[in-house]
Amino acid sequence: MPQATIIKDIKEPISTLTYQDYNVSLMVMTAYYLVDIEVEGIGRVLKLDSIKNGEIWKNMDILIFNSWLWWYNRIDKPWDYIQEGNTIYKDMDIFVAYKKGLTTWANWVDSVLDTTKTKVIFQGITPSHYNGENWNEPGEKNCARQTQPLSGSTYPGGTPMEGVVLNQVLSNMSKPVYLLDITTLSQLRKDAHPSSYNMFKGMDCTHWCLSGLPDTWNQLLSAALID
Repeated sequence: MPQATIIKDIKEPISTLTYQDYNVSLMVMTAYYLVDIEVEGIGRVLKLDSIKNGEIWKNMDILIFNSWLWWYNRIDKPWDYIQEGNTIYKDMDIFVAYKKGLTTWANWVDSVLDTTKTKVIFQGITPSHYNGENWNEPGEKNCARQTQPLSGSTYPGGTPMEGVVLNQVLSNMSKPVYLLDITTLSQLRKDAHPSSYNMFKGMDCTHWCLSGLPDTWNQLLSAALID
């Protein structure tokens, strides 16, 4: 749509792009954990059973969710405590917390959304490459020297634990959610990270280089939307 008239409203936590010629609006909302983080007297509290953003989400025609990377980032985490019900924790096993947060989201979809009117898509886990044992190179500790993808269609390291958790939660849902499963194809592209060749001159095994792999994600998303 190179000649389309686009109105931009860029702000936090919601930015909106409106394509006037097509009567379509694309909203991007920053909600890394899906569940809520609230500032209270004790500090910033990650609330595993609260999802107030649902009031905004439930009015959309198509919802595309994605969550894991920021759960994994324990250094710059934007919370000081975790709360479930009336119980407050200083910390929690990250996979346990992730599953509880995802379950809250899944329960919200099952109980609130009318999926005959709103299509729900969840982008699968985007993997990192910090352990060469997962691709049969035990001596490698990151993707710095990787220049070739793995051949074949299976990844030696199997499904990452976060992917197992996501699949478990989705399998227990009663409403239909389309899993945009990009995990295995991304695992095979151990060469597709910015690695140490980025402008910051630091190791980056979590983001991806354009063009290439993310373009494939977009093609799969396009197919899912048209289906």
